[in-house]
Amino acid sequence: MIGFFKSILVIVRILQDIKVLLERWEASRDAVVVPDAVVWIDASDVKRLLNVSDTTIYRRRTEGVWVCRKVGGKWFYLKSSL
Repeated sequence: MIGFFKSILVIVRILQDIKVLLERWEASRDAVVVPDAVVWIDASDVKRLLNVSDTTIYRRRTEGVWVCRKVGGKWFYLKSSL
């Protein structure tokens, strides 16, 4: 019977350690900051951010002024290139 309680105590300690590790991981995950160099925004965000028209966005895209990619029929622009 004593061995059973020792096993339970060991399991409880392990679970407490896991809880602490998960809390640390969650705190570090929330602190991750993505630099502007890797942020992609869509055309509506570009329009709002720069106050430009669809025509201007199209022109800049076709001229190669902005780094952009088409994903699933939708254009995305690298924020650092705007």
